[in-house]
Amino acid sequence: MSALALISDLMMQSQVSGAASRLDLDLAAVSSERALLAKAADAPPSLVIVDLSHPGLDPAALMEQLRPHLAEGARTVAFGPHVHKARLAAATAAGFDQVVSRGQFHAEMDSLLQATSGQRPSAE
Repeated sequence: MSALALISDLMMQSQVSGAASRLDLDLAAVSSERALLAKAADAPPSLVIVDLSHPGLDPAALMEQLRPHLAEGARTVAFGPHVHKARLAAATAAGFDQVVSRGQFHAEMDSLLQATSGQRPSAE
């Protein structure tokens, strides 16, 4: 199973990569919408994670371009600061499967990836 993540914050990107590694989930983190779309076109992902605080991001435009490149049954998750209610609502309207606050995403990251991968995290 492959996953793509568009995450601006390097600390969050590192945490997501660590969670994916614990689950043996193949995760590619990218720094631009263009890179996300190119990787999705090359190998349709089963999971896409999008940081809504990415500069200039238009959730509707991204989802419209991304949708044709998703694997069958793929899940899309968007997260952003809880104070950016309009951006969270825009992601929901754009069709992301799950839209959560940044804090909720951080708190539920392992569970979210675990549910998507169908695997249990290994003990460290």
